[in-house]
Amino acid sequence: MIRFRSKYWWIARRLQTEQLQRKSSDDYDFTDRDLFELDIGKRGGSFFLGFYSEEGIKLALTKYGVYELLNKKGFENIYTEVDTSDPYKHRVALYQQSKKKENLIIELVVRKYFFTPNLPFESDINDKNYTGLAIDWLLIQDTSAKFTIERPRLPGQIYPGLGLSSVVLELLLIICWRLDLAGIINVPNHYHNAFLYSKIFYYLNPLAQAKFMALKKTFKQYPLQKISWGIEWGCVTDLSENKPFEWFVNHQIVPVHKDLHKVYKSWKYKYRVYNEIKKYEFAFDEQKYLECKKQFKGKNPEKCI
Repeated sequence: MIRFRSKYWWIARRLQTEQLQRKSSDDYDFTDRDLFELDIGKRGGSFFLGFYSEEGIKLALTKYGVYELLNKKGFENIYTEVDTSDPYKHRVALYQQSKKKENLIIELVVRKYFFTPNLPFESDINDKNYTGLAIDWLLIQDTSAKFTIERPRLPGQIYPGLGLSSVVLELLLIICWRLDLAGIINVPNHYHNAFLYSKIFYYLNPLAQAKFMALKKTFKQYPLQKISWGIEWGCVTDLSENKPFEWFVNHQIVPVHKDLHKVYKSWKYKYRVYNEIKKYEFAFDEQKYLECKKQFKGKNPEKCI
């Protein structure tokens, strides 16, 4: 079982179901049957992930100190939007003052994800069905800040981050615990996402984990932004295939279910990763990187070819 930070765990233990499912005084027209039949896998309903009411989410964000953290960073009068209109994907967004695109500071889109592990070695979890919490989209940005040498822009970023990723992930883990979900599922869109998540995430497939770890090991002395942009610009060569390396899409997990946690911490998983790493070899084209960097100066770096 994942160990939560004591502060959040203490709060989570004391938040009751009735508090997290309460509705505003003018919206008590649901019955007990409606409550228990809500299922995000079948329909959206008005409850986030089939469990949390909008009032309950706002209460939780208050209790966990999220609004207070944003206030300390200079964001006040936070407007919270909860959208459960899609029967599969649910969204929570936090804006400064009003619902405008330029005021968006946190946006989260999640859904329940059904998966069946099929690891390339004998395991008790193979062919078993699990339900996880998939992050389809997570945006955490400081719209009042600018990129600097110390905090350079990374692929996919419009504004610098807020430094709250660890808090958000902690709260998502608590959701998994509360809803009895197997873990958090994520698909990193860029190398730097996978790098930052790798402290607690594992690739579901050890072969994907090996490819990522080989990259990480090869370029461990390089600044994160250099490798991330280098991959985007085709500056990294996969020597085993003698072609530019393209970022791969694969699922990562933070295992919460005890059986999954046991497997992804096991010597079998680590041994398979260790053996597969040896198959990969990468090189960095410094000249191409410098040419791309010069080309995008003052422009959108993601348009560099």
